[in-house]
Amino acid sequence: MSKRLTCLISCSALLVSACQPLEGDEAWEGAGSGDKAVSTVDGAACTIPSFPKGTTWIWDLENTSLPTNLNAQVYVVDLFGTTSAKIQQYKTAGKKVVCYFSAGSFEDWREDVNAFPQSTYCSPGENCDESIHIMGDWCEEGGGCEWWLDHRRQEVRTAMAARIQLAKNKGCDAVEPDNVDGYAHDDEISCTDQACWGLTAADQISYNRFLADTAHANCLGIALKNDVDQVAQLAPYFDFAINEECQRYQECGVYKTSFVSQNKAVFNAEYRVDGGGDTTNWTSCTGTGSTCACGESGFAAGDMRTLVFKTANVRYNNVGITCW
Repeated sequence: MSKRLTCLISCSALLVSACQPLEGDEAWEGAGSGDKAVSTVDGAACTIPSFPKGTTWIWDLENTSLPTNLNAQVYVVDLFGTTSAKIQQYKTAGKKVVCYFSAGSFEDWREDVNAFPQSTYCSPGENCDESIHIMGDWCEEGGGCEWWLDHRRQEVRTAMAARIQLAKNKGCDAVEPDNVDGYAHDDEISCTDQACWGLTAADQISYNRFLADTAHANCLGIALKNDVDQVAQLAPYFDFAINEECQRYQECGVYKTSFVSQNKAVFNAEYRVDGGGDTTNWTSCTGTGSTCACGESGFAAGDMRTLVFKTANVRYNNVGITCW
């Protein structure tokens, strides 16, 4: 999960379309409509879930079991940490379930670590524990390390196709691929806290469209996570948006045209104390209507659903303000 600090399968006949980026309208019919779309897997038609403007949500990546009666139509949960049975329980309670995974980083605690050759996250000859690709200050002694991936590598795309297939198999309605803005962390001379793979904006567009095409080929919805500078280009291929701290950084406006006006939900998360220890006073976020836009102008009630977490911990019982 990026907070501005700054099952395994191979490509088979089932995933042949998912493992190859599609172009233009071939990606999926109805892209950009914010409504129903038709996709094909093994020649079968299906309906991709929609996430219209005004949909309510809860975001919890830490708890493996949530109460089913929370005031949210969408539950966003961790793909690996949530069982199929629990996902079905949420769906039986009438929730749409979005499954989170990191698509731009290698996390050494995940169950599919063997799908990632070391060269996809650590340069040959490098001390991986001190790699320039390590993400932020999150590498802890004894485990819990995270590295930016070179997502141009086919091995990475194959692993992500497998994760999306896992999401489908578990019963998720959609996916939230995180850290899909590695190129934006790849332009510092020092390479401190950066991806440092030489990723370009075009590389990122290609990869993010691959993720969207793969999700849709598996009849899943997909969220565009952050990647603010490419929102306008990528919005037609994504069904809704999830952002962190766009109000704090006054970046939410880009979603008005690309998502809100297209009847697509925008889910925003803010932090009173973020992962870097910075504190923001969000008391003005309380209320309804335009006063609940937390200082971001031009949003009407329901245009953007904001959760303000007390700290950087993403869990339902750490939400301090729910701004509808």
